[in-house]
Amino acid sequence: MSTPETSASRAGGALSGVRVVDLTRVWAGPLGTRTLGDFGAEVIKVSDPRLPADRLGGLYAKLNRNKSSIGLRLDTEVGRRIFLELVAVSDIVVENFRPRVMRNLDLGWDAIREANPSIVMCAMPGFGAEGPYADFPAFGSTGEAMSGVSSLIGYEPGKSLQSGMSYADPVSALNLVGVVMTYLRRSRLTGRGQYIDLALADSPVLMIGEHLVASSATAQTPTLQGNKRPDYAPHGAYRAKGDDKWVAISVTNDDEWQALCSVIGDDRLLDARFSKLSGRKDNEEQLDAVVSEWTGRREPVDVMTQLQAAGVPAGRVATNQDLLADPHLAARDYFVDLDEPEIGLKRYDGQSIIGNYLDKFRWRAAPILGQDSRRVLVNLLGYSDGECEVLGSDGTTVFND
Repeated sequence: MSTPETSASRAGGALSGVRVVDLTRVWAGPLGTRTLGDFGAEVIKVSDPRLPADRLGGLYAKLNRNKSSIGLRLDTEVGRRIFLELVAVSDIVVENFRPRVMRNLDLGWDAIREANPSIVMCAMPGFGAEGPYADFPAFGSTGEAMSGVSSLIGYEPGKSLQSGMSYADPVSALNLVGVVMTYLRRSRLTGRGQYIDLALADSPVLMIGEHLVASSATAQTPTLQGNKRPDYAPHGAYRAKGDDKWVAISVTNDDEWQALCSVIGDDRLLDARFSKLSGRKDNEEQLDAVVSEWTGRREPVDVMTQLQAAGVPAGRVATNQDLLADPHLAARDYFVDLDEPEIGLKRYDGQSIIGNYLDKFRWRAAPILGQDSRRVLVNLLGYSDGECEVLGSDGTTVFND
């Protein structure tokens, strides 16, 4: 799909010329730095050379495209020196260890800033650099739970659920992109660097602000709503025709309610109990039964398109396979096929932010550990081939080029 901005104009990407040193792992950090790479930044992933040299599964491959890889032991004096040399010629450093890790390596903010006074450094520990929980390990799932999000998901009291996709991770990744771009701009204008403390578990708290306000004002704990909403009816996921097929419907006002009644064409919906929102909420179980009877005889896509045509918000509950074949995403050129060694072409999610990103024909599959070590050391930092051989033989780095 073509956009008003031609592929030629975005070939280099909006962040061409920006260099990122990436120490991150698992999901939140790698997703944030991947986004920077998609938009043309040079992202150099620094990893311990003692790790396996192959790709570390689907998650690694998904989150580390458009990056280079250098193997480097930061727990040695030589490795630490090389790392700081790399910092000196870069714009951004991102890490998501527990706070004590960078301190123990003597690579805290003071050392980073001394190497490059204009550097933007973003630390993404689970619970921040300071506070009672600072040294707790964390993953997106535990961050999601401790942020309060999980207490709002579920169908009945005492049975809270998690989102199923470690919500803290992608939210923190997007916060990473926004905040480092903000401080990079300031750095370019003033030459002044910045240390950023971006806690994984803090990010989802921003998403539930209305519940915090309500609790602070009334000391009331929100009740689990499942797929329902206190201010809309009908609202939820309704079973459709087929094995485990569903469609989501959200009626938010009386006009949409009238449109829904017209499409379904069932006289039971004309009952006076359903004429007002209050009545629909009081009799929601009976209302949902009528709607479910109608949706259960139809394909989810048919329900979605028919209701949307009438002005009723509706969407099929898509599986992964549904998304890969989705005509709308295909029309928006969303997916990208990357050629991976020994595997071949594999389809991945693309870039949801439409704009001046790196042209997709230039996107690269996730790197093998150390495949760019020689290039970074020789071309960027000025090491000789002989010095590289010494660094490889003593285990400071690894070469897989």
